Amino acid sequence: MPPSAIPRPGLAKARPPAIVRSRELALYQANDAGWRLAIEVADVVSEGRAEVEARGVVYYGTTSVLLPFTPAGAAPSPEELAALALVAPLDPHLRVRALRIARREAGLRSGGDLGSVHAELTVVVEARGVRVSIDVVAPVAVERSGTHA
Repeated sequence: MPPSAIPRPGLAKARPPAIVRSRELALYQANDAGWRLAIEVADVVSEGRAEVEARGVVYYGTTSVLLPFTPAGAAPSPEELAALALVAPLDPHLRVRALRIARREAGLRSGGDLGSVHAELTVVVEARGVRVSIDVVAPVAVERSGTHA
């Protein structure tokens, strides 16, 4: 792209700098113990299977983990719901715990030992709780039974 075709900002009149500027900042911190308790009562649903391909056996599957807001199912306040929607998709503790569940589920369904797991996570806050959906793809080392000579 020639330099003349690069979009540039429009003209603006220069103003003197403000004497005082303000900025509000909201900080959120997730509670790992809260995620751990939610994982203990989570509803886990998985589907998937290993398929034979030219490169070998590969497992494809999805695990859905629904974390209720509380063990009793009480809904959070609108402020808590908004904070959850911001924090849950970014929380590393939640992501690691969900990945462990998905790997375990994939291992149970694959019929062999899993190789390096590739996963894509989607985190959504919905009416019943926080839903983490994990799509998993992994090579499977299939054990062969045979007779020894």
